[in-house]
Amino acid sequence: MFARPEDVHEASATVSDNVTVRPLAIPSSGDEAVAANIEIPEASVIDRKDEKDGSAPQGNVIPIIDGGFTSEGGALEVDGDGTLLATESSIVNENRNPGKSKKELEELFEKYFGIYKVIWLTGVKGYDITDFHIDAFARFIKEGQVLLSRPSERADPLVIQAYKEAKEILRNATDHRGRRLEVFEVEEPHPSDLPGENWDHFDVTVASYANYYLPNGGLIMPRFGVGKLDDDAYELFRQHFPDREVVQVDLNILPKLGGGIHCATQQVPMEGWFGRAVRRGELKF
Repeated sequence: MFARPEDVHEASATVSDNVTVRPLAIPSSGDEAVAANIEIPEASVIDRKDEKDGSAPQGNVIPIIDGGFTSEGGALEVDGDGTLLATESSIVNENRNPGKSKKELEELFEKYFGIYKVIWLTGVKGYDITDFHIDAFARFIKEGQVLLSRPSERADPLVIQAYKEAKEILRNATDHRGRRLEVFEVEEPHPSDLPGENWDHFDVTVASYANYYLPNGGLIMPRFGVGKLDDDAYELFRQHFPDREVVQVDLNILPKLGGGIHCATQQVPMEGWFGRAVRRGELKF
């Protein structure tokens, strides 16, 4: 199990002795793990923000350093080869990084994450509590290939406009290596087509197949109960991820709360310094 450094002790107390709890970390170019301040914008279902507690006990773990910016896991999409995909609305935003320019943020991403190029999509500020996270919008299939979520024709005009702008940007973009991107699209259902009760008093429904999770050797994606769109998305993922076992999971409540599979999980990078050190047994937790 992986948890925030300040939660390792508490998380360990909730599981059996045969479960190892480790701090969630992102490798840097040095001998530390990078911690980004995590921001949870105000919302009807959240009454306080999550604050980094530097005084919390971290136990026998690698040193934690402050990355100097505020973001969330769902706002950062990388190809593993030096290119980052993100929406301006969810990062270059006064509610997260006041006063910081794109150039300043890009320098921090390069310093701490090994990112040499950022492809910025516009997104939609204030659309939901995430300010339009990338992880329900556009994802790297692999180096040079991007999956773009195409909204329903009945979707909010703001979302349709964001999709059109993103499509144009991606089709003209190159990655860190200079490769022109191939863009593949997956159509998402309209939120009102999801079966069951519609909870309009909560935030915006997230009915995006792009909000999938990649465990080792597999791919976990949503099934919204909308028939053909579910089937088409499943076949598309099987085509583009032939070396992974693709598993669909029924989702109904979570999307209506404004989240999805990727929102509720957090992958741990296994390449670079952190991954190599773990595999060689040089890190002791």
